[in-house]
Amino acid sequence: MQEAFLVFVTKISLYPTIIFTGLVMFVTLYWVVSLLGMADMDTVDFGESGGDTDIVNLSSTGFFTGLMLKFGLYGVPLIIILSLVSLIGWLLSYLYTSFLHQYLDSGALYYLFGTGALVFVLVVSMWLTGIIISPIRKNIAKIPKRNSSSNVGRVAVVRTLSVTDKHGEATLNDGGAGLILKIRSDMNDHQLKQGDKVVLVEYLDSTNTYRVTPVEDK
Repeated sequence: MQEAFLVFVTKISLYPTIIFTGLVMFVTLYWVVSLLGMADMDTVDFGESGGDTDIVNLSSTGFFTGLMLKFGLYGVPLIIILSLVSLIGWLLSYLYTSFLHQYLDSGALYYLFGTGALVFVLVVSMWLTGIIISPIRKNIAKIPKRNSSSNVGRVAVVRTLSVTDKHGEATLNDGGAGLILKIRSDMNDHQLKQGDKVVLVEYLDSTNTYRVTPVEDK
């Protein structure tokens, strides 16, 4: 058992599997941090159109954005996309390391074939991730959007460790399971922290966030 574990550790530490091993460790840590309320999840948003025009015009959207549009990597939280790409890439690169890469111990061919496998696995992982999230993205688009501005004036509870003008989440009791909302605050003189009650004073449609102020103690 111990020998098999050592072989496993050795394989996931070989190039190029080590790249995806690091990514898996990163997303796992992020999920833990997010569950503890120390980070919030942002959604990849390339605009509402998301059509063929946006995908073709890579010069205006940027190479990275255009690449993600090509593979359909949008419309869901970025951490989900990274998690799927990392896991699929790790599995494929592990299979490569186990069955093919073992015949190359070192030298130029080791890194040449390894780099080729890295690029191939990354492309396949992004392609498969796009296929997996496609039905999820379509179902999300079919869900009628809640009138977010109707929450303005209600009281929510901060769930992240802090709230700034770029980061923060709060939980709103909607009579059901509760809503997790993205909130922002520019009040430097009153640092909001986890557990504080805040009033949703304004809905910012462009960023899908709420500007909040602390509930004043009576």
